[in-house]
Amino acid sequence: MCGRTSCTLNPSNIRRACAYKDGKGGLKEPEWKDAPCGGQFKPSSNIPPTAYTPILYQTSHEEDRVLQPMLWGIVPRWFKGNDPKGHGLTTNNARLEGIEDSKLYSSCLKHRCVVVCDGMYEWKRDGSNKQPYMVYTSQDGHNIEELLQYSQDPDSEINQGEWKGPSLTKMAGLYSVWKKEDGTPVYNYTILTRESNDVLSWLHHRMPCFLSDADVEEWLDPSTPVKRAFEILKLPKEGDLSWHTVSRGVGNVKNQELDLIKKVDPAVKEDKGVSKASKNLMSSWLKRPGTEEHKDQSKKPKQ
Repeated sequence: MCGRTSCTLNPSNIRRACAYKDGKGGLKEPEWKDAPCGGQFKPSSNIPPTAYTPILYQTSHEEDRVLQPMLWGIVPRWFKGNDPKGHGLTTNNARLEGIEDSKLYSSCLKHRCVVVCDGMYEWKRDGSNKQPYMVYTSQDGHNIEELLQYSQDPDSEINQGEWKGPSLTKMAGLYSVWKKEDGTPVYNYTILTRESNDVLSWLHHRMPCFLSDADVEEWLDPSTPVKRAFEILKLPKEGDLSWHTVSRGVGNVKNQELDLIKKVDPAVKEDKGVSKASKNLMSSWLKRPGTEEHKDQSKKPKQ
């Protein structure tokens, strides 16, 4: 499954990280297009379904690649209304098995896309305990936490020129274009999932369909036959993916601190789902006149 992702880079850096070789062998950055419906992408370490996230797609073999924020969760083409989130179905994931016969997804099979992110989160259950992990593309000479450096100073040298940072994780998706009653197009997508193999079955019995950089071109090309496109979706091998435990705070989408992607010792006991903002608010409230803590402080002898 995939129900939570992280994408902490800004659009400029995502374009750099998704640069590819064009037909002449030169390095080309995908064009960034804003969502025509006005949906906004905000860099985040804790992205849930129904958010707008950067999606890589291509409209024809001759066209260049495009990056555009799209709504996470396919909107059924038969759904009517003005709220694309109001259909009541869970469509953030689409099972690869039997998808060609799916009433909901079969019409999207030629609208293939790549979901670009730092990584995705999955929870390992151990009785009543749930420990979140971040899963991401294995890095060659980098640490995934280096991504946080790019959000600190937009004018620094690392935010200029050719991308030399960590590799982003790429997952296979399908996209659709749904229209509101007034005709406004809403681009939306789903992430393809499959049965996990030994690489991730210890964590969850299902996983996203991951893509290597080498497979992106053929997957995106609309002229690639559907059967061939499915053959591209290879199971990950040992060493293709990495993971580490993260804060249980990622379980609450209100928690948006970028450092949620950092490795956390699972033995460390945390305040589950309590954000820093919530803690600060509680601390301020306790210091107000009339609270029990304030009364207790007032009773302390003067020194």
